[in-house]
Amino acid sequence: MLVSVIVSLIRARLILPHNDSNKLASIIITVSLMAFGLTLTGCGKPVAKQQANSIHRYVADNLIDADLSSDAKIAVTLSHTRELSVWDNASKSLLHQWQVADFDEPTYLVSLSGNNQYLAVTGKHRVSIFDLNSGRLEVSWLAQGFDSDASISSLYLNQNGKRVLLGMNEGSVISVDLENKQLSMFQLHDGPVSHVEFISYDEQILSAAHDGHALIWTSNNGQVIKDFSLPLRITSISFDAANRRLFIADALDNHLIADSHSAESIGHLSFLARYRYFRQAIFVDRGKTLITASSKQKIISWDISSGKKKKHWNITAFTAGTTVLDMAINPSGQLITLSSDGALESWDY
Repeated sequence: MLVSVIVSLIRARLILPHNDSNKLASIIITVSLMAFGLTLTGCGKPVAKQQANSIHRYVADNLIDADLSSDAKIAVTLSHTRELSVWDNASKSLLHQWQVADFDEPTYLVSLSGNNQYLAVTGKHRVSIFDLNSGRLEVSWLAQGFDSDASISSLYLNQNGKRVLLGMNEGSVISVDLENKQLSMFQLHDGPVSHVEFISYDEQILSAAHDGHALIWTSNNGQVIKDFSLPLRITSISFDAANRRLFIADALDNHLIADSHSAESIGHLSFLARYRYFRQAIFVDRGKTLITASSKQKIISWDISSGKKKKHWNITAFTAGTTVLDMAINPSGQLITLSSDGALESWDY
């Protein structure tokens, strides 16, 4: 219809006086823009605003780090004032709390054990392990990489809380067995290690770093089994052990979804926006769906088979720069998010 209107007006211009030509041009432009605006509005499908099923803000301060237990029953918050708190997400009650004076150096990273019994906390150099039944400090030590000036850049506590992984900013990974009092150290990356975790019953380790590599390697001798690489530093990584799926993304818009055993690509997210930055990710629905969180407030669920977006929404922002620090699925099947504002929210995804 737009084309026919414009054509009719152009034809009409042939019989208009010369001094009316400018008026005709303005009519054509006005009609064109109005029609184009209507076309844009008509083509876009309105997206209903996703509402959180529940929201509770634990602290009014912004967080340096946070951790959700794998079953989403416990949350750990580390505020900018270095107040470290452990919360029961069902009752929203405070279980344990430590202040900055309780540590020998400022703390930066936290990690819960898989059984929710222990909490690991690190500064740049010191590691502390707390028993969450009693709240007591179990053990503390100074970590040192191959470079004596290296500092801790990532942290992971295993299922029973007896093995600790430390990623260092000079590219090394330290594995500490607290029960057997053994320490192993491997130099596998060329930049700060941003992610470490045990996989395959602690027999293998998944690490990612600013060198753009995500490695799967044996925990006893450091032999690399798989090497997944992207052009820039890794900003987000998610491993689905049950379905052997791995998602990694870098600081630009490069990403991959692969079978962790065969290393074959099993999908690719389809989006038009440039510089899509992923901060957190989690596989759900038996590996059929991937949920990602951006560097801001947006959460997106993706269909792995098609790569298409299924749903998207924003978390609640209390301050500028709010982002998701961790995500987990609770026993009821809801997505639980914990933001840098200290807000715990539950969602239907």
